[in-house]
Amino acid sequence: MADVRVQIPDPLLAGLQDKLGAKAKATDITLDALALYNWAVEEKAKGRVLLTTDANGGTPTRLTMPSLESIKAA
Repeated sequence: MADVRVQIPDPLLAGLQDKLGAKAKATDITLDALALYNWAVEEKAKGRVLLTTDANGGTPTRLTMPSLESIKAA
């Protein structure tokens, strides 16, 4: 396992901890973020488009970021 160090801006981390609860640790948040990013990379590699909607299935919003857009579908 690689030993990776990241710097998370205090306001971003505090905001996430507020939403996730007082027991949310920076390490856990980082691991969850990497797991979600890994999933997004795998989905893009399959040629999928990543979308989100509200609970009622409203107008979808496409997730885009430069690193994901650079992935070529297999």
